[in-house]
Order: sequence, then structure tokens, then C-alpha cells
Amino acid sequence: MPISISGDGTITGISVGGLPDGIVDTDMLATGAATGAKLGSGAIVQTVIGANGENTGSSVDISSSDVNNPTFLDSSCKLTITPLFANSKILLVWRAGIRLDPSGMGYFGVYYSPNSNMSSPVILDKARGASLNETYRNNDSGGNSHIFLPDTGVTWDATVTNTNTRYYNVGAYESSGNIIYGDQQIALQLMAQEIKT
Repeated sequence: MPISISGDGTITGISVGGLPDGIVDTDMLATGAATGAKLGSGAIVQTVIGANGENTGSSVDISSSDVNNPTFLDSSCKLTITPLFANSKILLVWRAGIRLDPSGMGYFGVYYSPNSNMSSPVILDKARGASLNETYRNNDSGGNSHIFLPDTGVTWDATVTNTNTRYYNVGAYESSGNIIYGDQQIALQLMAQEIKT
């Protein structure tokens, strides 16, 4: 088919891949034109922000002592993301106010589940040593030494192997003493970003 230019500026007759390399640059693309497979490795494909837990009640006493069955800080803050690519990484950032009572220690962090009710949760952080039991610790057993932390955690999910919907929430377990979320502190917030590999 011959190439023709009509009076309205429309060009016809150019086949896919028919332009020489380097002739179309970023300035020529419409906003949002480069998506999906055209995005390079390391590109943020999508961002999902969970609900803010500011209006969902008072403090939560962490009652679980089982890393595989955590106390979730706020069920309304569960985040749902459906990856666009089967080999993406999901970057997760969370922030919440926590309190460690005297001799209190345990773990707070992001859990993944393939189930919307967060059953069969999988912890994303990796332990250095035998466990995550002392990720947060108040070593003072004096009776009045409480530690209040407006904490921010960052982790990633490298287990993505399909484009099935994934569910995340921040959970905790205590290995000793008493640990608490939300004692007149920062409400839970959770954000996920799919990063193309």
C-alpha cells in the first residue's frame, strides 16, 4: 500500500514498525500512551492506597503469640491489589503508632494472603536469626517504661507468580509482655506499588 497524506493531515499506508528507529520520542507520545509491556523494568505500574484507620476505634491489644496467626491492626485497612504482570514485585509501605509496655517484645509487619478474609497469612519480612520475636523490644522491666513509636515499615513481596488478586494487611504478634497499636498515636496507613521486573 502506498503512503498517502490526506488534506486533514492523516497519514495512511504505514505498517506497524514501518518508521525508522529513533523517529518517535517521548515528547511525541500522548500522556499515558506507554503502558503495559512498553514500560521498562523498575517502572511503577500501579499504586494502591488502603483506607486510613483514623476513625475505626481505640487501641488494639496484640493478643496473638503466633507468627502465622497474627492480630491484624485494623481489618478496614486491608489493601487489595491485582498485579498486571505475573513477575512483578509489590513494594509495601506502612505507618502506625505502636506501644511497647515494660518487657514487651514482638513483631509488627505486612502479611500477604491469597484470600480476602486474610486467612492463611504469609509474613513478608525475613528473619535475621531464628525468629522475628525481638523486632520490637522494650528491655526495661522496671514497670513504668513504656515506649511509644510512630513507626514506618517498608517491605516487598517477591512471591508474585500470577495476576491473581492479592490481599495485604499489617499484623502483629507478641513474644513477651504486652504490645499495643493505636494508643493515642498515628492511625494505620498502608500503600502498595506494583513494580515491573
